[in-house]
Parts: sequence; C-alpha cells; structure tokens
Amino acid sequence: MNKLLFLGAMALALTVAETAVAADFPLEPVAKASFVSRFTWTGCYLGAHVGGAWQSRDVTDPVLLVQDGLGGAGTTLGTTTVGLSSSGAIYGGQIGCDYQFTPNFVVGVEGAVSAGSLKGTRLVPLPASPGDTALITARTDFIPTLTARLGYAVNHWLFYGKAGAAWTNDKYSVTGNFGGTPFDAEGLGMRVGWTAGAGAEWAFTDNWSARLEYDYYDFGRANVLMSDVANGFNSIVTFRQSAQMVKLGLNFRVGQ
Repeated sequence: MNKLLFLGAMALALTVAETAVAADFPLEPVAKASFVSRFTWTGCYLGAHVGGAWQSRDVTDPVLLVQDGLGGAGTTLGTTTVGLSSSGAIYGGQIGCDYQFTPNFVVGVEGAVSAGSLKGTRLVPLPASPGDTALITARTDFIPTLTARLGYAVNHWLFYGKAGAAWTNDKYSVTGNFGGTPFDAEGLGMRVGWTAGAGAEWAFTDNWSARLEYDYYDFGRANVLMSDVANGFNSIVTFRQSAQMVKLGLNFRVGQ
C-alpha cells in the first residue's frame, strides 16, 4: 500500500512539473517578426552611357572670311549666314549622388561627359570668284556637364528632370580655293552653355540601375578666331550652337 501511495505521489508530481514547464515554454514555435526593407535612392553611383546626338549651328560669315582675306577688305558685300548640322553616335560616363528626402522625392547632383563623332560640313559658294566654294567643317570632341536633378520615386522607378551647366570643345575649318589660291583657315572653341533634360531610371537590383534620358544643350552665340597661316590672314567667324541627345545609361550604385 505504501508503495502504491508513493508511486501515485510521484506520478502526480511529474504531471504538475510537466504542466508548469509547458506553461513557461510553449510547444508552438514563436513566429519571428518580419521586416521588409524599403528601397531607397539615397547613395552615389558610377556609370556609362551610349546614344545619339544632333547638333545645329548658324555660321556667320565664312564668305567674308575668305574673300576679304584673299581679295582684300571690302571685297564682300552684305553678310552671309549658313546653317550647319551634324549627328552621330555618342558614348561617355557619369558619376553622381542622390538623396531621397521624403518617401517619394529625390534630389541629386551629377557630373557627366559625352564624346563621339559629331562632325558636320557645309559647302558655300564664293560670289567674288564664280565657281569657287568654301567647305565649312565643325567637329565636336566632347561635351561635359554638371547638373542638379529632382525626381519622383515609385519604389524601384525614378522619374526626374535635370538642369545645369554644359561645355563643348569644338574644332572648325574653312577650306577650298579662291581665284586659284588654296586656303585653309582653322579655329578652336571652348564654349560654355546650359543644359536641361528629363529621364526615367529603373533599379533592377539594389545596386544596378538602367536609365533612358533626353537632354537639350544651348551654347549661345560665340566668336571664333579663324586663321590661315599659309596665306597670312585671319578673321572672326560667329557660331550659334545647340544640341540634343538621347542616352541609354547603366549605373552601379553604392551605399544601398
């Protein structure tokens, strides 16, 4: 009897202990809290781009440059302004930083440079020597920019506008024959202007993004000293220049 009482007491004690342990340590696993990080455009990036560009120039006065230079002052009557256009492929790179200061708005700054084969030519008649012509050539080596941009973010998409300063490095020449005398006048021009554009950028991973962008450039009107060393003459030719670009870019983003 005593043994039965002892075994019963032991069984009751084990039952109570098991119940207490189960109360302190539930058998059901506790679900872990789930945290989903929101994508942010805050950070810096480095990338490259390719695309196409179109340039337009008004040139004043290549006829006077040649005729007055070789025929003497006063040979040319009136003023001649001609249009010169060029287009071609461009490539380049960009570096910048963005800051997402509200749930949707992004502000940033970017430096970029584009280069390519932007060369245009135009053949102009020389009235003082019928049958003779002057070939005007303009070539752009590169266009650097420094811009600020403001965008609206929708998760991994960013729609933005941008504006800032632009520079262009151009080479000019006017070549041909005038009254049997060959000529070759050349000039260089570093121009400062402004640019504005808009685009859309898609972050397809936390660190990589692709963009499509349109930019307009205006370099205003500038005087370029054209010199023909062989014939010993020089004169000012005025160029009015603007350009447009469409660029497809790829960026690697850091700080995400």
